[in-house]
Amino acid sequence: MPRRRVAMDITPLTTSKAFRNVFIARTVSVFGIGMLMVAVPVQVYDMTGSTVHVGAVSSAEGFALLAGFLWGGVLADRHDRRRLMLIARAVAGAGFALLTLNAFLPAPSLAAIYVLAAWDGLATGVSVTALLAATPALVGPDKLVAAGALNTLTVRLGSMVSPALGGVTVSAFGVGWNYAAAAVGTLATLGLLTGLPVLRPEAGTAENPLRAIASGLRFVATHRVVGSLMLLGLLWMVAGGIPVLMPAFATLQLGGGPTTVGLLYAAPACGAVLASVTSGWTAGLRSPGKALLAASICGFAILGSLGLAGHPAVAVAIMLAYGFAASVEEILRYGLIQSHTPDAYLGRVNALWSAQETGGHALGSLGAGALGRHLAPGAAIALYGGISAVLALAMALSLPRLRAATIAQAPADTSTDTTAESRAAE
Repeated sequence: MPRRRVAMDITPLTTSKAFRNVFIARTVSVFGIGMLMVAVPVQVYDMTGSTVHVGAVSSAEGFALLAGFLWGGVLADRHDRRRLMLIARAVAGAGFALLTLNAFLPAPSLAAIYVLAAWDGLATGVSVTALLAATPALVGPDKLVAAGALNTLTVRLGSMVSPALGGVTVSAFGVGWNYAAAAVGTLATLGLLTGLPVLRPEAGTAENPLRAIASGLRFVATHRVVGSLMLLGLLWMVAGGIPVLMPAFATLQLGGGPTTVGLLYAAPACGAVLASVTSGWTAGLRSPGKALLAASICGFAILGSLGLAGHPAVAVAIMLAYGFAASVEEILRYGLIQSHTPDAYLGRVNALWSAQETGGHALGSLGAGALGRHLAPGAAIALYGGISAVLALAMALSLPRLRAATIAQAPADTSTDTTAESRAAE
């Protein structure tokens, strides 16, 4: 296959200055979140010696992030998305700056850390939602898959590198300088976002926030393509709970230790990065819906086969392949969701997608942990992956609109029934 068909399509970065600016801003945001995830627990534990406080402050940040997604979705469908990004990033930068000042006090305030961690989570949720909703207008429908691959690469690399960077910064300079670096980076992105064009959404029905979220849910539930994609995404998020079984699996079945556990955790991210940098072929797919379903079935089957592995090297290779398949599915799902969602709903649909990812992993972790109480780790993983593969196959057979879905169409030309669409728009 020619290299041009395999290598990642980076033309959204080279042809759209606006997308390039947003991409850089999001990359900085991802790294800021990763550094915050390290600095806050470290500081709270150093101050209190309590894992309860560490869990509580992390939960406060997580719930605020979830609220930011939902609130941001409503705002992004009502107001200029450029202005929304600017305000949210400025608020997040101010939060980092205040965390910096608090960290350098002789006696830092624990209450301030709780409040500011939630503050930054809320602002980040609003910013991410506005950014995702703005992307289709910046790149055009023919480059949505390429934009999705670039966004996936940013998130995966950020999740791998930013915690390590945060840990090194804290170890070398202290938590205060970690917060300071995040503040400077975040506030520096404001200049990039200022240069964006006005990104007003299409006019929609004026509703109070709760009714607006309900309208978004109605749209997702009645749209045959977007609803199916969100359902499949939920299945992926639930399957994402498997990592909670890795310590027991590595010890009891593979005979490994912490190094093996670390490699098993890192392998999916490495596979995802590999899929992203070789994603050029995804843009030319004639049937991305079928490819997405095939990637899902294969990915879950690969995950199930992990339960049969008896050697650490084999298990790591399987998780690498699983990460590759999961990334292909995510890239295609992003392009399909963006192209099948009308502009007036992009904020809320992206908010629900982000919230699904945040909450789905928690649900999957609970399910996998409960299953691990009754079965050996390998058997639990095999059963989890096998059931997921069967469910994905059932979806592939029962959802013809998703199988036939393509990306090269205007967002308003959706694949839902006219009556359902009109109900969602009311």
